[in-house]
Amino acid sequence: MYTTSETDQTNSLQKEVHHLREMIEVLRAELENLRLESDRAVQRAVADAGVENQQLKSTINVLRDELEKVRFDEQEHINQAVAAANEEIIQLKAMINALRHDLEVQRLDNEAHARQALSSANSEIIQLRGTVTALREQLEQHDAG
Repeated sequence: MYTTSETDQTNSLQKEVHHLREMIEVLRAELENLRLESDRAVQRAVADAGVENQQLKSTINVLRDELEKVRFDEQEHINQAVAAANEEIIQLKAMINALRHDLEVQRLDNEAHARQALSSANSEIIQLRGTVTALREQLEQHDAG
């Protein structure tokens, strides 16, 4: 049989084994709690990432729409500027044609005036030559007579 010291030693070992088993259970429970907390943290992180991802997608869509609107507005502005420039070109061409026409009318008018003035001058020259000839004849008759 066992002696008291062996019994004490056996009891002490049994208590230590019991204490170690309790400690193992506590550590298992803590480990399980840590796993649960870790799983919850991962789930929260995934959920937060999902929310952030959705917010980023929404932001991207809003920015894409704004960019498309800016491009559309810019293209519309360009189209209006081109249309205005084309209209101005048409008006300037019409003005150039009108000025050319006026210039041609003025040139023809000036030529007609110049011809008329030349004709008048030639008529006057002819009249003056006739007068000069008549005056010479009178002068010669006066000197001869």
